[in-house]
Amino acid sequence: MLRDRYDIVIAGCGPAGLSFALRAARQGARVAVAGLPAPGPRVEGASARVAALLAEIGLDIAILGPRLARAVSWPGLTSTENGEHLIDRQRLDAALLDLAREAGVTFVPAGVRRLDMRQRAIVLDGGALLAGGLVVEARGRRAPVGRGRRRGPATVAVAGAVPRGEGAPGSRVAAGPCGWLWHARPVSGPDWVQIAVDAADLREEGVATLWQTLTGGLPLPQQQRMTGCELRLSRPDLDPGCLALGDAAVAMDPLSGHGLFWALGSALAGLPMAQAMLSGEDGLARRFHRERVVETFYRQARIGRDFHALAAPAFGTRFWQDRARWPDARPAKAAPGDRWLRRVVVQAGRLEERAVLATEEAPGGVAFVAGLALEGIAARLAGRLLPDLAEFSARIAPLVAPLAAPRQAEAAHAWLTREGFAANPFPGTISDAIQEVTT
Repeated sequence: MLRDRYDIVIAGCGPAGLSFALRAARQGARVAVAGLPAPGPRVEGASARVAALLAEIGLDIAILGPRLARAVSWPGLTSTENGEHLIDRQRLDAALLDLAREAGVTFVPAGVRRLDMRQRAIVLDGGALLAGGLVVEARGRRAPVGRGRRRGPATVAVAGAVPRGEGAPGSRVAAGPCGWLWHARPVSGPDWVQIAVDAADLREEGVATLWQTLTGGLPLPQQQRMTGCELRLSRPDLDPGCLALGDAAVAMDPLSGHGLFWALGSALAGLPMAQAMLSGEDGLARRFHRERVVETFYRQARIGRDFHALAAPAFGTRFWQDRARWPDARPAKAAPGDRWLRRVVVQAGRLEERAVLATEEAPGGVAFVAGLALEGIAARLAGRLLPDLAEFSARIAPLVAPLAAPRQAEAAHAWLTREGFAANPFPGTISDAIQEVTT
């Protein structure tokens, strides 16, 4: 049976798929989502950036609860205090689904058997097809991987609810000899505890032993949630007619704290990609995906490697030693070789090829700062030092962006100053050669 044809059909009903569906429907697309909500309770931490993205799409952020203190006990770290929201994922997913339905998204509560790209359709359990002009893969770690995939040392997360302990609500992250622990205490209800351990250690020693070692004797949850959680580059390239979002493209290591942010950010970036693919500009979408996804993966992998390397000398066990060496020896932050690159970026809601300036913090390149195109700034400052704010605001900014507000010029000047261009000449303009993303 072939269901009504939609503009976009999405496999997966987690935050990436639902937030993308909501945004696409609000832009006028006919959208259908197929999937079954993940069973059982689940608690996740969310940063202020996640709260901002959820508020931006209209979610009542009271659902997140207050931002609570998070303590970190990690060898080699001196700053150990920050904060996060503790999110009930079942409640969050249900709220996102409600918003998507209100926007006109059709939800098909059925398991996804596979994608049929010949027919541009999702094959549901039972054999029915859900067809659309564009198919979106958003099934997270359950999605099939593509060619060229990479994954870190096999890691398993074991999580579940334990009786509420004493002390104020909040969370803590702690390194131990065989892995690491996240212990969350919401404002109400039981505590939620998650450990991350090496898959081989789990097979050899068993979950009970590793749980006791990392939690200091907390009871093993009666209902355990056990999932693979290593960083994965699942789909470095897009298949024609198929967009991959969130963990289906890059599955984040939960230690990074970027899981929900990546899911929501990936959905946001997916809108101009979908527009390009539906308009026959698959080449731009595929380049944007590869540049963004591959660079995100390697950057997260190298940051994670350095974080694990802090703890490796303190424990010296397989878990830490293996992760302190992966994926390579290249620095997470390095001065770029070529300052100017050509990349596909989002401009006014569409994908465009632009000149971007590579920096240590953004090796993939920056196209705009506070709405001012860096290529335009380069045309006027190449080989010169950044002038003071008054001259920059009076002579440079109006030529680059005639309608820019004074605060935009101030923000751009501050960024250029932080990048060192008040003391070092601004790099020359980009050449005509298109440089492919490298890792």
